[in-house]
Amino acid sequence: MKKSLLITAMFCAFYCAGQSNIVYYGTHSNAISLAFADTNLSESAKSAITADLRVCLSEWGKGELRMMNEGDYVGYIDNPTRCPHYPEDMEFPEKVVSNGVSGLALHIPKKLSDAYTNAFAFAAANSNIVAAAYEFVAFVSSSNFVTISSNDLPDYVLQKNTTTNEIIADAQETISELRHQTYYPPSILGFKYLEFGPSPTNLWLLVPCSSPLSYGDTKEWSPFPAVWHDGKWKFCMWLDWVP
Repeated sequence: MKKSLLITAMFCAFYCAGQSNIVYYGTHSNAISLAFADTNLSESAKSAITADLRVCLSEWGKGELRMMNEGDYVGYIDNPTRCPHYPEDMEFPEKVVSNGVSGLALHIPKKLSDAYTNAFAFAAANSNIVAAAYEFVAFVSSSNFVTISSNDLPDYVLQKNTTTNEIIADAQETISELRHQTYYPPSILGFKYLEFGPSPTNLWLLVPCSSPLSYGDTKEWSPFPAVWHDGKWKFCMWLDWVP
């Protein structure tokens, strides 16, 4: 299969899922429908947003539904305050409204659906780069990543003011540190241009990751930065990095 056809098939599978506009939250995969504030959204846009929300909730969203009365809202999904898939200036939806069809629905504000609409346009215009991002995360999430040779690590890691030879020299220590985190598929909102970085484009990606805490089954979640550089995605820590 040609790469262009493979990319098309991948995006169709990713974005066309969830036609019923239902997402799942909590440890028991509770279902809840979505209520979009923007009534002008197309059905394809709603389905694409639903699919991305499912990606975010699949591992991170273990919160519980809590009822309340606050204006138009009747409850909220009690997830952690920060979604590792989203940039810092974007809030993951949590408010629940009454819905005549299914009883309850997760409210999707217009600001969020507008951000998704812009992100889908970015993905369509940069399909190869976005496809490469998902391939990168799939690889670093696999057991194959921690078995790469030291000489191959510069293909996956970039460090400021650090030469390729220095990355190779410290490769085993770096790989050991990276393997303590588990990486997950990103949100389409995780792509972000910043004013700093190693290249003129400065296109960054938030790679959601978790690491186990020392007590219980609790995970600590955070976004781990990767950057598009020399035609590849690479994990990268930069002096001024702010997710």
